[in-house]
Amino acid sequence: MNLITFDLDNTLWDVEPVIIRADYAMENWFDDRFPEFSRKFNHNKLQEIKMELIAKDPLLKVDISKVRVEMYRRALILFGLPQEESIKVAVSAFAHFNEWRQKVDHYPHTRDMLKQLKKNHRLAVITNGNADVFHPYVGLGDVFEFAIRADKEGVSKPDVSLFRKAADAVNLPTEEVIHIGDNPYDDVFGANQAGCRSVWFNRHGARRWKDDWPGRPDAEIHSLIELPSVVAYLTR
Repeated sequence: MNLITFDLDNTLWDVEPVIIRADYAMENWFDDRFPEFSRKFNHNKLQEIKMELIAKDPLLKVDISKVRVEMYRRALILFGLPQEESIKVAVSAFAHFNEWRQKVDHYPHTRDMLKQLKKNHRLAVITNGNADVFHPYVGLGDVFEFAIRADKEGVSKPDVSLFRKAADAVNLPTEEVIHIGDNPYDDVFGANQAGCRSVWFNRHGARRWKDDWPGRPDAEIHSLIELPSVVAYLTR
């Protein structure tokens, strides 16, 4: 049995509408508790604070959960909250955001494709995001054995250690791991550098592989419904 690992955001669902909904929910959450907060700290202002935090501590870029808590904490201090209260509120705010962040809409055929692959392969997740496949809203905990998340590991794709950790978890060499993802660098290059095979999910064939991108995927798909046959070909 090979191990098939998946990226999540923009591979199993479109992440942009998820974050837009979550950010809108956060505006209401803050305004219910601190009127005028969202007017003073709109999306652009929060992103500015986020970039300032990452510039001071580049390691925050890896942990997108922590950087969001810090972003809220910093904004709340600037809004006028005491240090201790700002930390508590920021943690509570992130918990609310995180619930909304899990409300994803799978791409067509996602569950059927995963259930079909699970018949002959072991399935896991390697993601730089903070979606939780075992959360009821995501609803994929029955098909994945485990998930490796950058915000829990302290490193992000394309770091080869994440792919090797996945292989080690099921006692397989990396040559028997196939990783599927949409990002040419994080997913394709990262997997290939670790000795895994890679499948580039180029949804609807909307992009062309650029000559200056490192490496090449072992296969390319434009719809998730294509994946079982591609995996069968790669593991024949």
